[in-house]
Amino acid sequence: MLGAELVASGGVVYNPGGGTHHGMADRANGFCFLNDPVLAIRNLQRLGQDRVAYVDIDAHHCDGVEAALTGEPGICLISIHEGRRWPFTGALSEDARGIAWNLPVGRGLNDTEFALILDDLILPVLSSFKPDAIILQCGADALFDDPLSRMELSNNALWSAVASIRRLTQKLLVLGGGGYNPWSVARAWTGVWANLSGQTVPDHLPSAARTVLDRLSWSRRAGRTPPEHWVNTLRDPVRHGRIRDEIKADIATLKRRLTG
Repeated sequence: MLGAELVASGGVVYNPGGGTHHGMADRANGFCFLNDPVLAIRNLQRLGQDRVAYVDIDAHHCDGVEAALTGEPGICLISIHEGRRWPFTGALSEDARGIAWNLPVGRGLNDTEFALILDDLILPVLSSFKPDAIILQCGADALFDDPLSRMELSNNALWSAVASIRRLTQKLLVLGGGGYNPWSVARAWTGVWANLSGQTVPDHLPSAARTVLDRLSWSRRAGRTPPEHWVNTLRDPVRHGRIRDEIKADIATLKRRLTG
């Protein structure tokens, strides 16, 4: 893959069309035919990146990636996903023979909880693993207004993950993934590009951009009268909230592996 080749030589690559993390070796699965994250990891290894970390913040567990890499040395897999949701894998206790850090979360995950997960789990695990290269799957279906999950993040949470992980490495591949609200997908992934390329997210979009968003259509009820911020700005309202005790406890359980 060209993306892996560019990353291996010391670059940052963004492929919003990638992130098809459910594809299996012998079959298509979950809207995914080929598993491009696994192909990218294999290519990075072929190009001399012996330690590759894969971080997945899509609402759905990356079952295809985990199945392909279970027990493989030099791999670190971190997945934050909604529990009790398809594909019903990625339990807290499931570590894929030592390589996976699975954190299933309850419905309603908010930005405050995600910030804790990022600071207390994702970044410490990555720092401890010391990867040669990192892949981040940045699915937009974890956002509040997506129909295929009940997570409640704003796109600010996704952007904070991109910015924080970017500071850890000079070799980063960012992939898209899930996302089923055309406005939230377009706005979230445009903001990802802004963060990676060092551009400021504007408070208000220029008229040409608003025209593009205004012409989108969606068969669901929300698409008939989209909120103003879906058209006028890239940034969602921040979705702060309380941090649930079970999330703190699950993070603590996983972190014990760092010192165990």
